[in-house]
Amino acid sequence: MRARDKNLRIGDAERETAITLLGEHLSSGRLDLVEYDERCTRAAAARNKADLNALFTDLPSGGTGRTGAWTPDKAPARSLPRTEILLGLGGAALLLALVAVTRDLWLLAFLGVFVIAWLLRRR
Repeated sequence: MRARDKNLRIGDAERETAITLLGEHLSSGRLDLVEYDERCTRAAAARNKADLNALFTDLPSGGTGRTGAWTPDKAPARSLPRTEILLGLGGAALLLALVAVTRDLWLLAFLGVFVIAWLLRRR
């Protein structure tokens, strides 16, 4: 990696990807909780690629068995947090209960809008 590339600034997406990858190393036993916490703190404060690369120099990269720099290509597909799914389903259930109790069918329109907005948010 050229010196210029190492100094490129990163954004929140790269920081989140690095933290996710650190979590994978924690779950595979390569990091303990204290070291994971320290590295996540450093990842959250990272400003450029070199800051993130320093977090992964002693860890294997991409299943190749070699140590290497962090790259966003190693990130797993992003999924919705469980709490967001539960909140969406809870909101829909609440609206359905309101319709059942009040027998106001016009509330179904709110349910439809809620479901459409929730589905669009998931994308």
